[in-house]
Amino acid sequence: MIKQVAAIRYAKAYFAVCQKTNSLREIVIESEKIIEIISNNADLHETLKNKIVPNQTKKKILLNIYGNVSENLKNLIEILLRKNRLYLFDDILNQFIELYKISSGIETCYLISADKISNRIQKNLKPVIRKITKNKIKIVNIIDKDLIGGFIIKVGDIQFDNSVNSSLNKLRTTLKKENSFI
Repeated sequence: MIKQVAAIRYAKAYFAVCQKTNSLREIVIESEKIIEIISNNADLHETLKNKIVPNQTKKKILLNIYGNVSENLKNLIEILLRKNRLYLFDDILNQFIELYKISSGIETCYLISADKISNRIQKNLKPVIRKITKNKIKIVNIIDKDLIGGFIIKVGDIQFDNSVNSSLNKLRTTLKKENSFI
């Protein structure tokens, strides 16, 4: 909880600085790419979260993973280094991206499925989801191999569960209520 509060505060400050320099959109794109790199590399993620690894080492890693980083991002890394908060780096970037989406009227829709959903199906889902939220939608497809089939859509605090697992659980509950021997 404390970690999340700190990440939100740093993200708000970073957002304000990026707004003043009129580089918000470019830094959001840069941040998304860095988050993707970190999330796709478990060793890198663990190294950044590890408080035993020296902050100077983490700084070198962060500056080298993406290549040519913006001045704003270099300044953020430097501040986190001084404050001994580099372990919050990816959390701060995630919060920063969410702040940008909120300010732009974009809402993230999580589409959870057993397999990758095609772009055509995602494109067809957007107008339906937009009716619910009234905002622009960005669909993030999350693969969950535990789902047998179907999908789950999460937008904000709304969840639509059309998975086979959910249907089976409902059926099990109904059968238990009707037959006490099960």
